[in-house]
Amino acid sequence: MNKSKLFLVVALMMAVCVFSSCGKKKQTEKPQVKFETKVLKLENRVYNMSFPATLSGTSEVKVYPQVEGIIKKKNYTSGTRVRKGQTLYIIDPTEYRLSVQSAEANLSAARAQMETTKLQYESNKELYAKKVISDYVLKTSLNAYNAAKAAVQQAEAQLNIAKTNLGYCNVTSPLDGVIGSNGFSEGDMAVRGNYLCEVSDNSVIDADFSLNETQLLQTIKEYKLQVTEKGLAGPKGKLLQDAMPGVKLILKDGSTYLHDGKVTRIDAILNQGTGTVTCEAEFPNPDGVLRSGLSAMAIIPIDLDSVLCVPQTAAVRLQDQLMFYRVKKDGTVEGVICQAYPSNDGKEYFIIEGLNPGDEIVTDGVRKLSNGMKIR
Repeated sequence: MNKSKLFLVVALMMAVCVFSSCGKKKQTEKPQVKFETKVLKLENRVYNMSFPATLSGTSEVKVYPQVEGIIKKKNYTSGTRVRKGQTLYIIDPTEYRLSVQSAEANLSAARAQMETTKLQYESNKELYAKKVISDYVLKTSLNAYNAAKAAVQQAEAQLNIAKTNLGYCNVTSPLDGVIGSNGFSEGDMAVRGNYLCEVSDNSVIDADFSLNETQLLQTIKEYKLQVTEKGLAGPKGKLLQDAMPGVKLILKDGSTYLHDGKVTRIDAILNQGTGTVTCEAEFPNPDGVLRSGLSAMAIIPIDLDSVLCVPQTAAVRLQDQLMFYRVKKDGTVEGVICQAYPSNDGKEYFIIEGLNPGDEIVTDGVRKLSNGMKIR
């Protein structure tokens, strides 16, 4: 083989190698990743503030025995509705009935004594007029008559007390409502200081919950509330329940209570121990669905006007901070730490501080980014 042919073969082989290597490079080169972005603008949203709440009847009364004794009869079932004046317990009345009989006998004796002293006094008045007896004797008989009248009044009072105690043996409900037992049954001893049962007026239910400092400030700002001696009130003397929107109640089973409530009280002073203020909402309970002692979630909506909304997929969590990647004019990204809070549906963050309208942020694939990385 001459030199010219050898040179041609080597050249062809080199060309094949070059083309082959180029082809492989094109096959193994990965395409550039495309990142989704969003240009921020001011939007309107509704944010539902939620608070753990405890329910209670507007009137809750513990029923205490006014007399002591053995419970002869229990006349209700726990958890049922009772009416005002309905008999709940009967305490053994034997001792108190005897006290009434004794008081009646004492009153009869006192009245008889009063009549005797009265006759004596009337007789002495006539004798005194005839100057048969002295002034001392007359006044002595008058004093005896007055003492007998006082004894009658005392006996009447004792009889009234005895009758009242006898009436207390019949323990009645002080109001209409739902009753709960304290565990006393027939045969137990009713003792003063230990309540027998509790009656709750459940026609209207109060939901008690707490607002932290941030929530309190949001509420005051949103609804233009004013501080008064009795707590927060609506603007220009408007009632609090008229100034604020209806409150929804989410029950433990996840269902939403049919009737909306109204905020009736918000304390104006923050509790330094808990960092919260007490709030109370009132709910109608015509069907008796709500009961005292139940727990629920109270929901108060706040209209967010002109807020920056960012998808939660755009956030990188750095311990207790949130970072978003903002796209610069040169196509590179920079991480921005922001203050934000999540939407109720878990899809967005509402920006408080850190980003501005017109900023472009990366909304997906943020875990692949780093500061200064060029994305276009």
